[in-house]
Amino acid sequence: MAEYLSPGVYIEEIDAGPRPIAGVSTSTAGMVGVTARGPYTGKPKLVTNFLEFQNTFGGFLPEPDVSVRDAWANNPAEGGRWWLFPLAVKGFFDNGGQRLYVKRVASAGARAASGSLGQGLVSPVTADAARGADRLQLGHLIGFTGAGQQIQVFRGDDQQAIHTVTVSGYDMTARRVTLAQPLPAEVRSARGDYVQIGERGGEQTLRFSAVSPGTWGAGVQVRVQPVVGASLPVLPDPQEGGLFVTRLVADAEENGGTAEVAAVTGLDPDDLPADVWVQIGPGRYKVQVGQPADGKVTLTFPAGTAHAAWETGLTVRRVRRGNTATGPTLRIGGASRLYEGAVVQLDDGTALTAVAVGTVNGDAVTFDRDVPGTFYETDRVHLVEAEVSTRFTDPGGATVTETFGNLRLSGDSPAALATALESRSRLVRATALPGLSTDPAKFPVPATGSWLTLDGGDDAYESLSVADFVGADGGSGRRTGIVALEDIDEVAVCAVPGMWSGTVESSLVTHCELLRDRFAILDPRDGLDMEGIQTFREPFDTKYAALYHPWLVTRDPSTNRDVEVPPSGHMAGIYARVDVERGVHKAPANVVVRGVRQADGFAQDITRRHQDLLNPKGINALRYFPGLGHRVWGARTLSSDSSWKYVNVRRLFLYLEESIDEGTQWVVFEPNDESLWALVRQTVSDFLTTVWRSGALAGTTAEEAFFVACDRTTMTEDDLANGRLVCVIGVAPVFPAEFVIFRIQQKTRETQLA
Repeated sequence: MAEYLSPGVYIEEIDAGPRPIAGVSTSTAGMVGVTARGPYTGKPKLVTNFLEFQNTFGGFLPEPDVSVRDAWANNPAEGGRWWLFPLAVKGFFDNGGQRLYVKRVASAGARAASGSLGQGLVSPVTADAARGADRLQLGHLIGFTGAGQQIQVFRGDDQQAIHTVTVSGYDMTARRVTLAQPLPAEVRSARGDYVQIGERGGEQTLRFSAVSPGTWGAGVQVRVQPVVGASLPVLPDPQEGGLFVTRLVADAEENGGTAEVAAVTGLDPDDLPADVWVQIGPGRYKVQVGQPADGKVTLTFPAGTAHAAWETGLTVRRVRRGNTATGPTLRIGGASRLYEGAVVQLDDGTALTAVAVGTVNGDAVTFDRDVPGTFYETDRVHLVEAEVSTRFTDPGGATVTETFGNLRLSGDSPAALATALESRSRLVRATALPGLSTDPAKFPVPATGSWLTLDGGDDAYESLSVADFVGADGGSGRRTGIVALEDIDEVAVCAVPGMWSGTVESSLVTHCELLRDRFAILDPRDGLDMEGIQTFREPFDTKYAALYHPWLVTRDPSTNRDVEVPPSGHMAGIYARVDVERGVHKAPANVVVRGVRQADGFAQDITRRHQDLLNPKGINALRYFPGLGHRVWGARTLSSDSSWKYVNVRRLFLYLEESIDEGTQWVVFEPNDESLWALVRQTVSDFLTTVWRSGALAGTTAEEAFFVACDRTTMTEDDLANGRLVCVIGVAPVFPAEFVIFRIQQKTRETQLA
């Protein structure tokens, strides 16, 4: 309780009354089945439309090999047509489903496609070049050494060499090289042409594997290439003094020994070091600074300095050195972007040099070896990082591409290549191998070309078993099969479409009975006659499942042919649609089945006389009515208990129980006294009143619809002593009008008296 220890005004918040109970969702479904690809470990994945399902789990499955197909389809006890699962998912969304958790089933023998990269350095051509051209636009110049380096140009389609040539110049910013000899043939970027430096090494650096097992991984391609993570300026040495910017006051002839510039602040030989460098136009030149006279200063070039002719007014800017003595340290602007072990490429305009970062102290960066030559404040330091590109084309034509930039080749930081792909990629995973090096000249590359195509994936459908559908409990996030649906509390309807295996369906029913917050939809075997479907139904007695007959006929978009599909996926969508439009208390029956063939949408024609046999046994018929279309014509569970024979009654109580359970968690550990009991009664009564007003409960008044008792009549002293609060709730559900009877009799005309 609050403490009042000193005089003053105290503001307190108090509870205003009962806490409202929010009704849980009843339209969220969970399904287990075989898919072309997608995650098979971890918790089931949520998809909200069929396109999202295709992007995550792939498209429609082809019929498996004849031996595999017949082993499953011809097994009356433990068989199924699991390859129809994507069509069932499509039926779910066609019939109004909005949220579906999918758990992929994969054979224990399934294997993911994989491939390894070796060592080398390639750079893709990014712009076409005609025959005779002397310039090439490339994807990057990382790992290049600059002028004088020899490169090879290859075709991307057949890997044939086009040209071996020496680089005469480069532009790091534009990623362009100038060739000493013109190209003997055209170069095309769309063909995948590329430049290679040196030879490729066979030592493996990175191993890539598809994110999940299956033959789908053979369509995955991966490319790793170096990128500039940051381009940082070299800072001038503090001993270099100040900066000056001036202009030419007279024309300077080509290769002349002097140039006259305007005298400005800072342009005084007494304040400058012996060696001064200036930038005039695009070039950088060493000069000696004369004494100012008549507002002018003469700059003298060393003997043999070559330069173009310059006109009056051209800007002359001092360029200060970043290192005045030999050593491994440079001051770099934005040095905080660097880190220990990072590889950087030093660019002095004529040569490119790769070094590794040792330490970073403020803006002072120490490398693993001495800085080669002198660097100036116009030079740049390029942080070398990796970029991973992946691409995949689904057999249906859908394309998935991914690009992950600014990655570190090694390490375990979030920016490390393997770590980033683990958390972000939908296609691949990577593992570092002993040959992995941070040397840009030994970057991960495939044996040929610049893209690695994964191979070796196997679905291993021949070893798929019912145990893979049932699954195993390895703990939260590590469950498989049907057991994995336990990880998702929101699931209210569940199914394993296409599987009539007794083991699988018994496991699904057991799953629902244990959790007591969800309802199962079972599929019969396809092609059963009246005697066959009744025999199939006999082993089941549960109030947590329903069975529908017959199978449906729909169009398979992948083959453009009509196929028979199990009804559970379409029915789960109908459950969701009815729940949203009318409420969970409305029986999911006398509604049109969508997504089936317009004529003969059901595999068998169920007549009224047939249903006279099926309905009493809890087999819900799917029937066609002229003028009314294909409809669900049954709403019974598989229970022998008449109290729970209707699907909507069972699901209404699941909804009430789960809502009250989640909405009264606040009661735990509260003082168990009369005030708490009254609050619980009011909380539950308010919720049930809302349910009654929605039409879910029978009775003309709330008192007729339900009662809530929570007092000393429901609890003994032993209950209180053992910390038990007992609340008794009675609810009168609305039963469906399954049999609509109009009794008509003949009435004779009576004589009217005058």
